[in-house]
Amino acid sequence: MGQEDGRDDEIAALMQAEGVDSAKIADQVAKISGKVVEPKKEDDKPPEQKPDETKPPEKKPEDIKKEVPDPEMIKAGVLREMWGDQFKTIEDFKKANIPAQLQELEPLRQKIKDLETQIGKKPKHSFVNDDLAKFNEFVRETGISNYEVFRKLNSVDIANMDDMDALIWNRISEDPDLVADIPRVRKNFERKFDVDKAKIEAGDLTQEEYDDNLFNMRTEARNAKKKLQEIKEKIKMPEPPKEEPEAGKETKWTPEVEAKQKTDWNVVNVEMYNHFSKMPIYLKGVKDPKEPIANFELPEEAKSKILGHALDYIVSNQLEVNKSNMESVAKAMYSDIRDSYFDDIVHTVFERGRTITEKEYLEKYHNPSKTPADTPPGGSEEVTDEVKLKAAYDAEMTR
Repeated sequence: MGQEDGRDDEIAALMQAEGVDSAKIADQVAKISGKVVEPKKEDDKPPEQKPDETKPPEKKPEDIKKEVPDPEMIKAGVLREMWGDQFKTIEDFKKANIPAQLQELEPLRQKIKDLETQIGKKPKHSFVNDDLAKFNEFVRETGISNYEVFRKLNSVDIANMDDMDALIWNRISEDPDLVADIPRVRKNFERKFDVDKAKIEAGDLTQEEYDDNLFNMRTEARNAKKKLQEIKEKIKMPEPPKEEPEAGKETKWTPEVEAKQKTDWNVVNVEMYNHFSKMPIYLKGVKDPKEPIANFELPEEAKSKILGHALDYIVSNQLEVNKSNMESVAKAMYSDIRDSYFDDIVHTVFERGRTITEKEYLEKYHNPSKTPADTPPGGSEEVTDEVKLKAAYDAEMTR
């Protein structure tokens, strides 16, 4: 009984299975066992399963798409993190071509290193060796152009120099030509001080006389060493030449410095202009060289022009206010006035010459040209054509 009940349960479950033809199965069971099995009705459905409230609700595809960040935004964020605001988009980064710049960086580093090495090895002078550089400085400082004098003083310790040698080389430093006859110079000093010990044994010189002579020689040698030491101190390496800035690379004034310099120069320039605004004109041959033949006065409209030119000259040459630069600007201003108003100056002289009287002319000049009234007696003497021709030639050549 129990076995049949089990089979009935299995058949019932099979009849409820989805996709199974329950009517056909019921017919077969009836043929075999004589039992009637009810086929599954279409309305029969498995019990509806309630959703598990513990699980989070499933997200829709469109919601998932909204939550995924834009790849371009991710890239832009990475760029901002690494480079700040230098690159805002991938395109900006690509245009910068960082890999190519990195490839150029190493050769540039090597060039900088090579240049630093060259600068470190830059010679301090233009001579073949240091001795020649020192010799050149020695000649410039002392006026002694004899290399042997330089070599001797450069190679010895003057303080510990033999007294006789000190006397000899001090004499040669005074007359470098004596370097060719050092033995004779030595004999002269030996005779002068008479310090030959052999004379004591020969009886020609007492010990007391020898000591006195030696004292005299040492005293003079001490003075000679002092002079030689002063000369030796002038043996030194020349100062490296100051590097001139490259053309167009001069340090330029900042706007603040330029404004300050212009303010200072304006005061100086006005003073110089006022001095030059009335220009005395002197001529050769006047009896009183301090008295001008005429005075040229600048027109009022010249002031702004001349002062403007002076300021341009100052700024272009970066001149600070000092005595030397003031002299330079004064010369430039005077030349500017003379060149700009040359015709007016000539006209002033011409007008002055036109109004000068004969009396004034004779009073002002030494040996003025003779007037017809000054013709000496005997002027009626006949003048030949040859004399006239020579006079005309002389006049033409002296024009």
